[in-house]
Amino acid sequence: MALQQRLLDVYESNKDAVVRVKAAYTQGEADGKTQVMLRVGTGFFISREGHVLVSASRAAGASRVWIEYNGRSYAAEPIGHDRTTNVSVLRLLELPESFGIIKLDASQPLPAVGSIAVAITCPLDFGPTPVLGLFSGIDKKLGGKVFPTSYIRTSISVDGGQGGCPLLDLNGRFVGMTVASIEELDGSFALPADALARVRDDLVFSGEIIHGWMGFEVTAKLHDDNTDGVYLSQVVEGAPAAEAGMLAGDRLVSIGGREIEDAFDVPGAVFFLRANQFTPVEVYRGEKLLKFSVKTLPRPETNPIRKAEEDVEAAEAE
Repeated sequence: MALQQRLLDVYESNKDAVVRVKAAYTQGEADGKTQVMLRVGTGFFISREGHVLVSASRAAGASRVWIEYNGRSYAAEPIGHDRTTNVSVLRLLELPESFGIIKLDASQPLPAVGSIAVAITCPLDFGPTPVLGLFSGIDKKLGGKVFPTSYIRTSISVDGGQGGCPLLDLNGRFVGMTVASIEELDGSFALPADALARVRDDLVFSGEIIHGWMGFEVTAKLHDDNTDGVYLSQVVEGAPAAEAGMLAGDRLVSIGGREIEDAFDVPGAVFFLRANQFTPVEVYRGEKLLKFSVKTLPRPETNPIRKAEEDVEAAEAE
């Protein structure tokens, strides 16, 4: 009975923040008629100004987007999209008289694997609906695909218009937003609250994600005690890492306070870098622990290391 009451409390406290999202996509003409495809998903309010988080796959590139809330439709304008994390921010042009919001707490820790997950979705044409599942894992990659940051895996399916729904724990704390379906497991991946807050901030303030860049590449080495070490394999000349004094061969310990235990930790730490800000980086050079303060730059469109390698290959081919 105590568990049931907790579930009821979590649902009642958050259902008024959840909306259905609909987006129309124009697909050309056939027989003189404009062809329109409709995509449906779930979203949720995150501010009193009417900002709504939704999946980019349900909003990016649409000719028109609107939300349905308490039986009424509201037009929305796109604020920004990030296809990498599958997150979009919309803003309603007219606000409902009253609505709930879900607060994003960037300090919220990742959930314990095996703990109970509560999703609130808008499946098909139904209103906000609670769905119970488990937090099944914290993953950095799937097969050959490396995620931009750690993702939360759940046993909750997000088909039928449920993608983009909020995930909460039994204490009612917001944990993440579903961003991908795992059809083979009848489950889903969710972007954690801290990563979602980082995406939201950039989209709301600039309309796009501005990634920070230090200018190095890494490689993993297996030590004698069967533990992995992550080392700088290349440092771009003149890049922030080089200017701070970092060298190829340095062993990474942490970036921005996030520990680096294997090579898949690096993308997750770099994900939180902000351009034109100083980031603390710790490395071992031999047996000595060194601490650097690296002022990042906006990530260049072309990777300088890869570009240099391509230039060498082209010159050799000539």
